[in-house]
Amino acid sequence: MKLGLCTIAFQEKPLEEVIDIAADHGFDGIEVWGKPPHMPVEYDASHVKNIRDMAQQKGLEISAFGSYVDPLINLHQKHFEDAFDIAKDLGTNLIRIWSGGGPSKSITPADKRLILFRMIGMAQWANFRSIVLGMEMHNNHLTDTVDSILEIIESTNMPSLKTYYQPLSRYDADEPHTAAQRLAPHVVNVHAQNFDENGKACAIADGVVDYSKIVQTLNEANYDGYIQVEFVHGDNKLEALQRDRDYLASLTTPLVEDSLKNLETESV
Repeated sequence: MKLGLCTIAFQEKPLEEVIDIAADHGFDGIEVWGKPPHMPVEYDASHVKNIRDMAQQKGLEISAFGSYVDPLINLHQKHFEDAFDIAKDLGTNLIRIWSGGGPSKSITPADKRLILFRMIGMAQWANFRSIVLGMEMHNNHLTDTVDSILEIIESTNMPSLKTYYQPLSRYDADEPHTAAQRLAPHVVNVHAQNFDENGKACAIADGVVDYSKIVQTLNEANYDGYIQVEFVHGDNKLEALQRDRDYLASLTTPLVEDSLKNLETESV
């Protein structure tokens, strides 16, 4: 697995500074936040290409474009095509999308049908262009449970439609490790978040979610994408970021070493 930083973690800073932070703290790549000031409201090719160049100069990969496209927004196809252009200019084939629709337990049947219908069209469009769509796993969206995420993926039945994984802290959310097990074959990106017993966000190493089990589960499913710090919690954000990064590295580095050893054994 590779280590990433979502630039939204430092949304108060210019993107150039966030890119420097990611490089200085030992990350492999960044997910670009799709809102100002990191991304203009209207698609600007020169701005986007400048982001790509700045990241490349720092040795960083663009892991994904964190768009806010969802099937229910006005002019969703236009926004979706803009997101594709942005991802292409950034040099990534992964676009984060949202389902919209409100909580899965209260979504109207009409909205659910429309989401599924438009997801099929978006996934087909993406498939023809060799891009991947990763649905944000998030409260207050249709993708707030494992069952609803799998229903969308199975109904769409397109290789271009995948899901993000992140644990959710609400009282009736899926148990995080069980969710990782069920979603693992479909996971295309991971937002590493954690929280205490009261649901309050905290450092990734300190919460109720056991990331050693999450990483092991994803590794067993041959997941080789990014595990990313999305938000940073602490009085000193840079120190907190380094702790989060080093903790994730402590979990993923042994996996890399084991893979290298297996390759050496196979070549003997």
